[in-house]
Amino acid sequence: MDVIKNLEDFIDGQTLKVRQKVRSKAIKKAETNLIYSGTKQEDLTPEDWEHVVAEEEKALWESYKKYPLWALIAFGFWLP
Repeated sequence: MDVIKNLEDFIDGQTLKVRQKVRSKAIKKAETNLIYSGTKQEDLTPEDWEHVVAEEEKALWESYKKYPLWALIAFGFWLP
């Protein structure tokens, strides 16, 4: 549980703009994964789609937390 709390603290410390960029990237990754698996977004319920996107978003945040230098570089290119 401490890891989840730590990740939530990390996410809460980010600006709204950064969180929205990560959310957008998670949506794109979820759409790509659906294409690879041969599933259409329309086949999923809104709750299932939200769960898929949330899992992708969590994976992105964990990777950014694990490799903060790469995260800073990625955020630098995203933010105008």
